[in-house]
Amino acid sequence: MYVNAGELRHRIQIVRIKPAGRDARGFATEKQVTVVRSCWARVSWTSGQELVRANSEFAEARQRFLVRYSPAEISTDMYVRYNNDDYGIVYVNPYGDTHEYMEIWTKTSKRAE
Repeated sequence: MYVNAGELRHRIQIVRIKPAGRDARGFATEKQVTVVRSCWARVSWTSGQELVRANSEFAEARQRFLVRYSPAEISTDMYVRYNNDDYGIVYVNPYGDTHEYMEIWTKTSKRAE
C-alpha cells in the first residue's frame, strides 16, 4: 500500500503512564509518564457514517494514527499523546506486508488518570 510520507505531519508520543499510588511507607506518589516513542503520524478520525455502517455506538468513536514502523514494543496498556490529550490504545496493526508502517487504533480521547 502506498503511503505519502508527507502526510505524516502530526507529532505524537507513545507513552506509558503509571498511575499515582502509595509507596512502601504509605506516602502518595505521583503518576509516572514514560515516553516510549516520539514520531510523526497521519491522524484519521472515524466518521459517523463509518460508525453507522459498523452498527456501532457513537460513543465508540475511534482514531487511527499511521506511523512508520519501529521495533519499540507498543501495547494496549499505553496511550497516544496528541494535542495535549491521551488516547487509549486499542489495537496495533502492521500496515501492509512491508512493515514500513503501522496503524495504532485508539479509543475516544480520555485523559489518563
